[in-house]
Amino acid sequence: MINVLHIGKYYSPFHGGIENYTKDLVESDVYQSEVNASLLVHQHLNNKKTQNETIKNVKVNRIKKWFTLLYSPISPSFIKELNRTIKTQNPDVLHIHMPNLSAFFCLFSARARSIPWVIHWHSDVLGAVPDWRIKIAYKGYKIFERLLLKKSTAIIATSPNYLESSKPLSDFKNKSYVVPLGLSKVVTAAPVVKNNPKLSLLIVGRLTYYKGHKYLLHAMANLPNVELNIIGVGELEVNLKQLVLQFELTDRVNFLGSVDDNTLNNRILNCDLLCLPSIEKTEAFGLVLLEAARLSKPALVTSVEGSGMSWVVQDQVTGIVIEPHSSCALYDALNFAQKNKELLINFGKAANTRFNSDFSIAKTAKKILDVYRNI
Repeated sequence: MINVLHIGKYYSPFHGGIENYTKDLVESDVYQSEVNASLLVHQHLNNKKTQNETIKNVKVNRIKKWFTLLYSPISPSFIKELNRTIKTQNPDVLHIHMPNLSAFFCLFSARARSIPWVIHWHSDVLGAVPDWRIKIAYKGYKIFERLLLKKSTAIIATSPNYLESSKPLSDFKNKSYVVPLGLSKVVTAAPVVKNNPKLSLLIVGRLTYYKGHKYLLHAMANLPNVELNIIGVGELEVNLKQLVLQFELTDRVNFLGSVDDNTLNNRILNCDLLCLPSIEKTEAFGLVLLEAARLSKPALVTSVEGSGMSWVVQDQVTGIVIEPHSSCALYDALNFAQKNKELLINFGKAANTRFNSDFSIAKTAKKILDVYRNI
């Protein structure tokens, strides 16, 4: 058995693409057949004490978070807990999920430096049009980011698109592997309860600039038979609600906030099309696309250069791919979808077939194990 310590931002019950994937990975039968897994993460709630627990054979150490700075949890005691966890768990591999500010503590830990590192590169920090605060902070961040990549034994990118386009990874392709994200096939959800004559859309994710919500709302303004459910919270919630008022969409757009897994799956089952109109390669993969595909739902995504979205979704096969930053392209795609609901059903079936063949957690777990063996 291989002892592996995962270092990440958060862990379930926190809902996020990286967290959902990590949970399914470390709890999968394929992974646990060869790995004793433990995790070192942050409490996702402020001022909650450091806590150790075991969940489905996985040891989870949640470190007290003092506050959040530019989406990053700040925990000064992280390095102390890192050293203590390495001493008690004796890992053979550190599996570091990036981006994560606390991962830089590994550079200053003699115990951590003595163990091989696998860097799981979920996303670049900077996109083409980043938040100006992140752009400034990245000048210092990238120094440690490069040191971390240089020290790593192996790097995992989630799609060939991202590996080819990522500037931070460009000098480290010789030790990089492509392993797509995956999810468990097991889903708990209620059956579809109604036949909606309108085109029902769903968008899931943090209410932030790169998700492209505003383009979708603008496109809907001239499509009266389209309705939208929005799942997620974030800094743009007030702005987006103002847009809903401006475009007179209050009777067709619902903000659902954060929801549990069952509610999410039910909402996916009851939609016609999942939308991910992101405008930045910060949307590196879009795990929610797999959550939709395993429930036989198609997706509409944008062809952001370097992002894995347009690799996960095959245009006119498992969904629809359009250009980013374009309300007009969204209008045309939604108008097409509205007139071709039967075709959407076929896209959804094809998406489910591809999910089962390429994106099951068993498949990705086997590839992760291969990376461990190679190092």
